[in-house]
Order: sequence, then C-alpha cells, then structure tokens
Amino acid sequence: MKIHGPLALVGILVILAGFHLLWQSRREIFFWLETYLKIFRAALNQPRHEFQAPKLSRFGVGREHVLRLLLGLSLMIVVGPVLIFLGLAF
Repeated sequence: MKIHGPLALVGILVILAGFHLLWQSRREIFFWLETYLKIFRAALNQPRHEFQAPKLSRFGVGREHVLRLLLGLSLMIVVGPVLIFLGLAF
C-alpha cells in the first residue's frame, strides 16, 4: 500500500482514532439502536394519523457519552476520508 504524503497518513490515524472512540462508546451505540427500533416498531404498528411515540423510560438517564459517540462517527466518516483524499490528491 503506497501512501502519498503525510496528510493521508494523518487521515488513516484519524479514522483509527474514530474507531477507538466508537469502541469506547459501544454501550451508547446499542442504546441508540434499541431506541430507534422501539420507535420504528411503534410507527409500523400504529396507523400514520394516530402515531404516538412510545414511552422511553431510560431515555436521558446515564447517557453522558453521546458526544464521544458523535465525535467518533464524525472522525471516522467525514474527517479521516477527507484527509486521505487531500493527501492522495495533492
């Protein structure tokens, strides 16, 4: 694998940092996936004009790592690939 320039190498390191942050917040990923599936199932089971969101008892309780989750996703999906592209293009 040939890397053109140090910026692409920094992009790869940024993607790895994003993976690391996502691994640290894996419980948050499962929580948000479970919450999304509850809302999706409620939307499928009820007619469109009478939709009521389900009561989420644990919503907002103990969810202090959401910023880490969003930062990891943004590093992995946006920032890292842009740096790799810039390193390969210029």
